[in-house]
Amino acid sequence: MSEEKISEVKHNCQNHERCMEMIQAVLDGSASKEEVEHFKNEMDTCLPCIEGHELQKSIKEALSVKLEKKCCPKATVSSIREKLGFATMIIAIAILQIKVIQAVF
Repeated sequence: MSEEKISEVKHNCQNHERCMEMIQAVLDGSASKEEVEHFKNEMDTCLPCIEGHELQKSIKEALSVKLEKKCCPKATVSSIREKLGFATMIIAIAILQIKVIQAVF
């Protein structure tokens, strides 16, 4: 970072909560291209945000190293699908009953 940039760095962030949300969105990939571009342009002018970004990035990297990705067993997937199908059927019946009641009254 150049000396000119260092002198422009803010030591307090008035939007820190929103900035931390943006940092999370950027790190998890849910931020839009415009948000990422804005983040990149503004990131290096706010010390609390720089520190927050580094901390969140470190946490994410540490977790990704520690977590093991496993596929869900087929029996579990089938069980969930069955339950969702049953729940969908119950909801459909409830909606039909509500429509019948509304038509009667």
